[in-house]
Amino acid sequence: PIEESLFYKYWHIQRKVVSKLHPFGYEIFKRGVETPVFAQPVPSDYVVGPGDEIQVLIWGRLNRQYTLTVQPDGTIFFPELGSLSVAGMTYGEMKKFLTGQIKRIVGAEAAVNLSKLRKIQVFVLGEVKSPGPYILPAMSTMLNALIAAGGPTQRGSLRRIVLKRGGKVVSHLDIYNLLLSGDRSSDIILRHGDVIFVPLVGPLVGITGEVRRPAVYELYREKTLKQLINLAGGFLPTAWKKRIQVERAEKNEVKVVLDIPAASEKTLSTFRLKDGDLIRVFPIIPEAINAVRLQGNVLRPGIYAWKPGMKLKDILKKPEDLLPESFLDYGLIKRVELPSGEIRLIPFSPRKLLIENNPKANIPLMPQDVIYIFSKWEMEPKPVVSIEGEVRKPGSYSVKEKNFKIKDLVLLAGGLTGNAYLEKAELYRVDKEGLKTVHITFNLKKAMSGDPQNNLPLMDKDRVVIHSIKEFIPPRTVSIEGEVNRPGSYPYADGLRVKDLVFMGGNLKDSAYLKEAELISFNIKDGRKVEVSRRIIDLSKALSGDPENNVLLKPYDLLLVKRIPDWGVYGYAEILGEVKFPGRYMIFKGERLSSLIERAGGFTKRAYLPGVVFTRKSLQVKQQRMLDRMIERLESELLAAGSVAAARGLSKESIEAQREAIKVRQKFIESLKKLKAKGRLSIHITDLKHLKGSPMDISLEDGDRIYVPTNPGTVSVIGAVMSPGSYVYERGLGPWDYIRRAGGITQFADKERIYILGVDGLARRVSTEGFKVWNPFKGLWEIGGRARRNFIQPGDTVVVPEKLVYIYWLGEVRDITQIMMNIVVTTGTIINLW
Repeated sequence: PIEESLFYKYWHIQRKVVSKLHPFGYEIFKRGVETPVFAQPVPSDYVVGPGDEIQVLIWGRLNRQYTLTVQPDGTIFFPELGSLSVAGMTYGEMKKFLTGQIKRIVGAEAAVNLSKLRKIQVFVLGEVKSPGPYILPAMSTMLNALIAAGGPTQRGSLRRIVLKRGGKVVSHLDIYNLLLSGDRSSDIILRHGDVIFVPLVGPLVGITGEVRRPAVYELYREKTLKQLINLAGGFLPTAWKKRIQVERAEKNEVKVVLDIPAASEKTLSTFRLKDGDLIRVFPIIPEAINAVRLQGNVLRPGIYAWKPGMKLKDILKKPEDLLPESFLDYGLIKRVELPSGEIRLIPFSPRKLLIENNPKANIPLMPQDVIYIFSKWEMEPKPVVSIEGEVRKPGSYSVKEKNFKIKDLVLLAGGLTGNAYLEKAELYRVDKEGLKTVHITFNLKKAMSGDPQNNLPLMDKDRVVIHSIKEFIPPRTVSIEGEVNRPGSYPYADGLRVKDLVFMGGNLKDSAYLKEAELISFNIKDGRKVEVSRRIIDLSKALSGDPENNVLLKPYDLLLVKRIPDWGVYGYAEILGEVKFPGRYMIFKGERLSSLIERAGGFTKRAYLPGVVFTRKSLQVKQQRMLDRMIERLESELLAAGSVAAARGLSKESIEAQREAIKVRQKFIESLKKLKAKGRLSIHITDLKHLKGSPMDISLEDGDRIYVPTNPGTVSVIGAVMSPGSYVYERGLGPWDYIRRAGGITQFADKERIYILGVDGLARRVSTEGFKVWNPFKGLWEIGGRARRNFIQPGDTVVVPEKLVYIYWLGEVRDITQIMMNIVVTTGTIINLW
């Protein structure tokens, strides 16, 4: 990856530029390890060694064929000649030697070849991806070994690779010679024990812009800017040679920018490069000055040469020049007014130009004009139809084609499933105003056969419903609840008994009470009356097959498996924060809060008891239901108010404003729907001693969680104040003192509805009438005591609401403050309306 390049490290600040420049040459090693394939003849200077196989063919006085292997001592055993030493000979010398010996002693002609080459071990070291020893075929070259090692890393040099043999350098390999000119003269054949070493990469220079091959290049013999541009393939015809920019790190101190006038070869040949240089070659003017451009939904977009007197119809000559579904009522010419350079937009009608041939629509063109032809779907929304039910791919589909029908939609949705009911299907259609819905039924079988009475054309927002044949067969079930592993309803079948139903429910839990279970049956009389009967059965006998208890089941029977008395009377509660031994504790039925605190070692000195947070799962469920109902009510009132306001709009601007307000309301409601109730129960604790036996010493339930915080030491002020924030708590200060620290209230603040969200989870109104507390369960404010009406303690939040009249998008919604307060108390989240 580019992050491994040293050059990327040099210029990581120029991330957008440098990330597009890849070090040149490393792609040759991306294919990974491959076994070298040698199809060329063995050269005559190949040195024969142990492991090579020699094939000898003799003809004349004798006809023989031998395959001889060079032994570790360098000899071969020739049946007619005995042991012969050939190791160290070149391939040419070995052929001449053996041929001569066979002619002199055997007196026959012979042909000698190498049929199989030995393996050699070489070492690939340095900056390669997998350094180490490698076993390769004897004809392998330096490049084969590098490929086997995964190639150099991007910190390794491609231009200074050396081959060492017997402690001496015998070859230098420059990969650039291979990539740029196909020169493999330095890629020599390896020998056993050779060492290939890849040093660290040399000086790096990046070049980007208008050159044929932008990249990061490693310098070897190149010193000048001209040599670098030659490496990069030369300038593009669009390169602007009057200024080449060089960014350079100067003396490890600063980064400088140099502008080089590169119009002359002398300048390019004399400018010396340095390690880390980044060269930019800028383009000439991107647009041709004597051309106009055609864009958009046209048959032949592109650049057209401008000529004096050219008009729009010289570019768009006939309707066929437009693609299908072009928008014919509006086109656009974008023009640059010279010499000011201002942009001017000139509209025109493609319909009047190409169909009506109105000469006024044939606008004269100027150089650098850009003509836009739009698709009709850029100017108006695409019709969308939906299908649901018994098709393979139900969902919504965009429709472009005219006369799109029900059959087309079914096929677009993957066709019908095997359960589709063919006699009747439904089409729901909304009128253009979106106020009325029309219900249409049709014969699906006839629609799929193309019958025009049933294969109806579809309109925008149409919804097709394909029913299932299973809807006409009432599903009959039996149910099992209670102490089984998979309680629920299961399909009824003739012959089912109690034992079978227990098996279908995943069998009994260890907590199941076997002596008594209830079987409840529902009998429908004349389609008007349901009779419920109850039967007690011995579950242990039913499971053993006793016919009096393992009774036959009827449709809709319910088997209730009871729990063993006092099973699972324990649960777990968690206490965290400022107690001596925080953690998760097993609790027993009837255990109280004070007992759990004592088991946790009591409170630490840092415990802030007014801020104790007690949450309960069962309370969270109740609060969430209440929260959902409140949000549903708020949603209906907000959207209804918006619809009424939009209907009363007298001007286009007011209607548009109301539409925007409706969008804001919807976004606000969606944010509320994401809120989750905390399940917090307000607990007032002064100390452990007074907690015992008090109303606050409640019984614990499974899943209860208690968090004891430290003193936050701050009071927050939010809402319609000049500077919302948190401020250091000072004893004796009231809410208005903290509001003044926040810069005071704004002109839109609702002074009569300021309230405090206490650290204990309750809310109280700041009022001269007395201390008011918001009761989320009753949905109203309750009067407390006058002495505490402005009481502030650390962790409290003072909320200054905005006057409803200034929140323009809310509309006339009743009791908005009460609804927001209920949400605040339930979720612990402040809802910002301002």
